[in-house]
Amino acid sequence: MFFLLKLKTEVNEQGISYSYFPFIRKRQFLWSEIESAKVINYGFVGGWGIRMSIKYGTIYNVKGKMGLQITLKSGKKFVLGTQKHEELLAVLEQYKY
Repeated sequence: MFFLLKLKTEVNEQGISYSYFPFIRKRQFLWSEIESAKVINYGFVGGWGIRMSIKYGTIYNVKGKMGLQITLKSGKKFVLGTQKHEELLAVLEQYKY
């Protein structure tokens, strides 16, 4: 089943959206809902998939240890794993995050 996992993240002028096949359909958060968004090295959190962390909130990953940490204005925190962290840094800077 882990070979079927697919995490897709999109960052654009509206905000950040992601889907995590086969578990989560597309979810979108507008920039007005986002307190902060930054690329972090979250290390190894006990495997891949969906993990819970006191420090990071919910972590969605497929492989690796780099991710986009998002904190919403509501206080909810989560991390979306990424294999393209350098590209993600450039896009976040473009939107001033």
